[in-house]
Amino acid sequence: MKKFNLIVGIVLIFSFSVYSQSQRLVLFEEFTSASCSWCAYYNPGFNTLLNNNADKCTSIKYQSNFGYDPMYNHNPNESSARASYYSVPGYPDVVMDGNAFHGSPGSVNQSMINTQSAIPSPFEITVNQQFSPGNDSIYVTMLGKATAAVSGLLVAQCVIIEKHIHFNSPPGSNGEKDFYNVMKKMLPSASGTTLPASFEAGDYFILQFAWKLANVYNNSELSVIGFVQDNQYKTIYQSANTTSTPITGVYQNDLELSGLSNVLPSYCEPSFAPQFRLQNNGTVPISSAQITYRVNDEPEATYQYSGNLGFLDKATIILPAINFNIHTSNTLKIYGTSINGIQDDYRKNDTITYAFAMATPAGTTASVLVKTDNKPEETTWEIKDLHGNTVASGGPYTQSSHTYTTSVNLDLGTCYKFGIYDAGGNGVCCTNGMGFYKLSSGSTIIVAGTAFSDSVTAQFFTPGNVGLTEADAASFSVYPNPAWQKAFITFTHAVNEQVSVQVYDLQGAEMLNLPVKEYASGQHQIELNCSALKSGVYMIRLAAGSKVFTQKITISR
Repeated sequence: MKKFNLIVGIVLIFSFSVYSQSQRLVLFEEFTSASCSWCAYYNPGFNTLLNNNADKCTSIKYQSNFGYDPMYNHNPNESSARASYYSVPGYPDVVMDGNAFHGSPGSVNQSMINTQSAIPSPFEITVNQQFSPGNDSIYVTMLGKATAAVSGLLVAQCVIIEKHIHFNSPPGSNGEKDFYNVMKKMLPSASGTTLPASFEAGDYFILQFAWKLANVYNNSELSVIGFVQDNQYKTIYQSANTTSTPITGVYQNDLELSGLSNVLPSYCEPSFAPQFRLQNNGTVPISSAQITYRVNDEPEATYQYSGNLGFLDKATIILPAINFNIHTSNTLKIYGTSINGIQDDYRKNDTITYAFAMATPAGTTASVLVKTDNKPEETTWEIKDLHGNTVASGGPYTQSSHTYTTSVNLDLGTCYKFGIYDAGGNGVCCTNGMGFYKLSSGSTIIVAGTAFSDSVTAQFFTPGNVGLTEADAASFSVYPNPAWQKAFITFTHAVNEQVSVQVYDLQGAEMLNLPVKEYASGQHQIELNCSALKSGVYMIRLAAGSKVFTQKITISR
């Protein structure tokens, strides 16, 4: 299955905006089987009732694990997951709109359908489908728009069905030859797609999926049903069948930013070049857009996009390298400033906010542990400094399910990049067995894990005075040294800057972290409370703007 995209827009509702709730299409979910005798008894009448109310209701049939059923065997996991979701007690079993009715299909009647369909829905849903040129894949777009306020543990479900399957002879033991609206695939899975917890009238979501066809009897019978459900109460708010009506944007000028990549959770290198996706969700083509970005409270920069993006067209944007001062906690913000020279019709989906931290400090040695999976020849790793020099590396390996440990010597005052790679694109867990990796320094774990795709990258650093000029060193001092209960850090700088101070032991473990504070130009002194530190040698790190100062201090009791 290919990747999918979720686009969620939350609009500003003005006093003159008027919305009304929508006509409901009732959803019946039936759990049945080709080898269930009671299913064969009730299904003909139930199917007739559904067909006679095609304007009021729709259905999904989950072929179930009751005797032999080839349609269940085509997708057992998702069928069983849905049965578990509803705690299905036996077969046949029918659920109407999630929690409005749960019981035998023989108990469903016209009055129930009329009553449920008359309840207004807070959503409108439109679903489109399209086949690939080779007819081996189906592409689905689902648009849901709120017409009234609604909140909860909301999830969107998109289900591919085969509307009619006919067998010349019964495939199971109950004599049925014709089956309707049989579930073939739930996209992306039986869990659906999580939506925002609340919608106001005019908010919307768009889902896009692709599925490579499998176990389909007749492509021309494929269709799609979409619905929105509250996972807490199982309430289904709205459902929809595939329609030939084209999906169009809810708003004219609607820029969406998403899919941030090429960033790490933490940094010691004060520079990165983020990548993200720009998408047009509006009815008006985007020929130009201005994107503004910044890190922390540093000056903003702008990126100008030019092109021609139609509805749901996408462009990948790679920002120029952003240089920044690293603090203990950092925030990257990217947002759209204008579209085609005017403001976005609403602003809730045109902003990306990403929080990242200062990289983990290490001591003078690091340890790389790799437990291989069943394809050790696919796994390699390396440690490089910021100049691209390889400090250490390992793999490819030869022994399966074997633990390899490598000790690495590190220089003080250096930022390092660690990367572990899998040539098969499935990490060291779990496709080819259970593997594991860990980069540590003393008791500090820098990065560790099991499952990943093709690579994992992390940065870490070793405190030290390497690279400081004599003038820099003179502007930073610590006294008394050795210290007992208190020490004082003095420093001088020429401009207003934010200053952060951390204290580490020689294994790289953080012992103290003072709040970040902005200081005016001139000479300053910071009091350091050392009472919690045991006797020993520590490293003080002071970051002021783009400069980083470090110095050892001895605590003597």
